[in-house]
Amino acid sequence: MKHRSCQTNLITFYEEVSRSIDQGVAVDVIYLDFAKAFDTVPHKRLLFKLRKNGLDENTCSWIENWLKDRVQRVVINGTFSRWTPVVSGVPQGSVIGPILFNLFINDLEIGIESHVSVFADDTKLGKVIQCEQDVTSLQRDLDRLGDWALKWQMKFNLDKCKVMHFGVKNTQAMYTLNGTELGKSKQEKDLGIIKDFKLSNNVQCQTAAAKASKVLACIKRGVHSRDENIILPLYKSMVRPHLEYAVQFWAPVLKKDIISLEKVQRRATKLIRGILCINQWSGRTLNMPCNFGHLSSKKILYR
Repeated sequence: MKHRSCQTNLITFYEEVSRSIDQGVAVDVIYLDFAKAFDTVPHKRLLFKLRKNGLDENTCSWIENWLKDRVQRVVINGTFSRWTPVVSGVPQGSVIGPILFNLFINDLEIGIESHVSVFADDTKLGKVIQCEQDVTSLQRDLDRLGDWALKWQMKFNLDKCKVMHFGVKNTQAMYTLNGTELGKSKQEKDLGIIKDFKLSNNVQCQTAAAKASKVLACIKRGVHSRDENIILPLYKSMVRPHLEYAVQFWAPVLKKDIISLEKVQRRATKLIRGILCINQWSGRTLNMPCNFGHLSSKKILYR
């Protein structure tokens, strides 16, 4: 969706969480996960919602013709199953598939009193917990989501639905979904970013640095050339994305985390001989290409 991204979703949601924690108020966040979300959207119910949302009949008929008459079968060790009609799911990899899924779950938060944050099939439910009534209200919202899933033939993966309790005064309340008690978690990967119950960025920084280092090691082993025109594009396209994905949200503030990320660039620059740059922390001259650009463009964020 225009002007919506994983980064804006994370910033908007956790800004409310951090503000409440700063005020000394406890917050409970429930991470929900649909089981095979894109594959289980029932076609008939999807078309019903499209017509209800006001799409004209020609458009609905075109979408219906695009979805119907699809078949699938399973192949195991050269043995084929029978062809079975596909009556659910939106084709993944298509442009219109995610749009149809968004339209299908667009009414998910109707009647929900808690703060709902939805990005594709990732859903978060958060609420400030100050008394027993707040716990009851959040549980009531969970029950409504369970009823919604039952009505529209969607299922939650209960093993992956977790509760994270924020705040030192949190009562650690128990919540259930469809009669199953949800597990408690102290650390979750939310839209690709690791967050813990202390809202610390340490694990995310170390994970990002480790992933980038592994990719850099593959480049070092697999590419014989040490020419800047070859190494630099590889670094920008394969290494930097691990260091920059949603970095405005998880930008490190501790010096040890900043240094762990900068080490990735220092290792990258050693692949190119004869290029000098000044280390912004020590002031020493290092073999670092000035036009790598990652840290120089992110100084403000990393400080």
